[in-house]
Amino acid sequence: MRPYTVRKGDTVESIASKRSMKATDVRRLNTSLAGGGEPEAGSTILLPSMNLSARDREIIDGIKGVNAPRVYPVRAGESLEDIIGSRKIARADVERLNPKLGALKPGMKLLLPPGKYTVREREMLQGCGILPADSVNPLQYLWTPVARNFLGGAVALGAYAMYFAACRRYQNHGTKLWGNDLPEISQD
Repeated sequence: MRPYTVRKGDTVESIASKRSMKATDVRRLNTSLAGGGEPEAGSTILLPSMNLSARDREIIDGIKGVNAPRVYPVRAGESLEDIIGSRKIARADVERLNPKLGALKPGMKLLLPPGKYTVREREMLQGCGILPADSVNPLQYLWTPVARNFLGGAVALGAYAMYFAACRRYQNHGTKLWGNDLPEISQD
């Protein structure tokens, strides 16, 4: 299964037909759609990872390697600003990869820098196992305010617990808080 972010104008039937599926299968996989309603734009539904649209196949076919530029087939009505803006690519990077860049035409093959994808492309590639899922570095949360407060509280609680145990030891056994005076050893 893979996530799919619903776009404006998508219906269950259009999503299913692009992927050679039945609308009932899409509804069965997504309980929120079981009642017969349509998904809202921006919501996420699940699709089988092996059922790809023709556009998904074009995107996958354009990826030749992890660090290699990818081939992007231009769609009708797309401008260069549309392509680079949604992928956060610098215009200079595209011009460097495509030295004879002119007006964009539908079907034209454009080279894009590696690792630059739209949210939907990234979802599809990760869901199909082509692109590794973004890893979460647990250390990035270490210095957040919540983590600092938790760590400070844990240290304070630990210090109090040690002090409390030392007080109890003194009350019960007469042992001083910070050590014990040993009785003098007789030389007999």
